Amino acid sequence: MRDMVRLRDRYLRDMPAVRMGNLASNLLRLGQWVGMRRSDEAVVDLMREIAWMMEWSGEGATVELAEMQREICRWRRAWPVESARSILALRAQQMSSRVLEFSGLLGSPATREHD
Repeated sequence: MRDMVRLRDRYLRDMPAVRMGNLASNLLRLGQWVGMRRSDEAVVDLMREIAWMMEWSGEGATVELAEMQREICRWRRAWPVESARSILALRAQQMSSRVLEFSGLLGSPATREHD
């Protein structure tokens, strides 16, 4: 498992929109790892990291983000659930898309320049 103090310090240095972008990226990675059948220990560690990132969102947190955090924690406690791999992969991708939406990064000028 990664050093959470260093991870938190690094995470909090970024602007809130970038933090949400990083969180969305980790959620997408979770979905990919589950689909690739990455080790259960690695998946659980990533879920723990995601839950902490959601916690560190502080004032930027929404009710929806808090609900996502609770869902990730439930998955982490129950993992591995072989029959539910595809469900977790789908949910992680859905959460990633939603977090990216409310990050504001999709509508930023830098994003529009590349269209």
